[in-house]
Amino acid sequence: MRRTIGRRALFFGLMGLVCAVLIPVTPPELRWVDWFTAGLAAFWTILLALEDLSRPGPEPESDLTGGRALNEPQTPFGPPPRPGSSRPRPRP
Repeated sequence: MRRTIGRRALFFGLMGLVCAVLIPVTPPELRWVDWFTAGLAAFWTILLALEDLSRPGPEPESDLTGGRALNEPQTPFGPPPRPGSSRPRPRP
């Protein structure tokens, strides 16, 4: 089974890359902000990627349903009658 990295990790990776690209054009007195945000984005990228890669994969569908159809109700009672269906009226 193939493991994938989620959208959150990719988003933070892209934001870290944007912050790193902006470092040369940022005024020298504010470059610490770019370095900090790039480092913070790298931190979250690594943590979220590890979370995605360590998550167990999905179970096969046949194991999840136990041999039943997915839309089968788990109650012993049938559905209620439809509105407006003919029912015996009580006698006055």
